[in-house]
Amino acid sequence: MKGCLMAGELQKAVLMADDDEEDCLLATEAFLETGVKAVFSCVRDGIELMDHLSECMLRDPKGQPDLILLDLNMPRKDGREALVEIKSNPALQHLPIIILTTSKQEKDIDFITKAGAKSFITKPATFDGWVEIMKSLGKEWLNTQA
Repeated sequence: MKGCLMAGELQKAVLMADDDEEDCLLATEAFLETGVKAVFSCVRDGIELMDHLSECMLRDPKGQPDLILLDLNMPRKDGREALVEIKSNPALQHLPIIILTTSKQEKDIDFITKAGAKSFITKPATFDGWVEIMKSLGKEWLNTQA
C-alpha cells in the first residue's frame, strides 16, 4: 500500500484524507512545489484512512505516516469519526493530525481540539495559499527547511 514505509527508511510520509479530488490534487501539487522531501498520498474518506493505517500497522508499526491531513466532511466515515477512532487507538494516538477543511464553525474547532487534533486550518482559496500551508506543515511537522 502506498504511503507505508518500511523500518529503516528515512523518508517522511504525509497522508491526506479528503473526498474532494481537486483538493487532493492541489495539495499534492503544492506539496511537490515546496521541495519537501516526503511521500505525499491521499485517501478518499475515513474508511480508506483507517484501512490504510491498519494495513501499515500490520506491515510495520514504524511505517505509519508522520503527519495526517484530515478533512472533516467526507462520506462513509467523516473526519470527526476518524479522528476519534485514531486518538482512541493506543497504536495510533501518537500520530499528529491537522484538520484541513472548509469548515469555519466554532463547534468544529472546539470538537477537534478536545478530540486531540494538533491544528485546524481552513483550506485556502488559491494555489499559492496551498503552497504556503504545505511549506509551513513541512517545516513544523516534518522538520524540513523548505
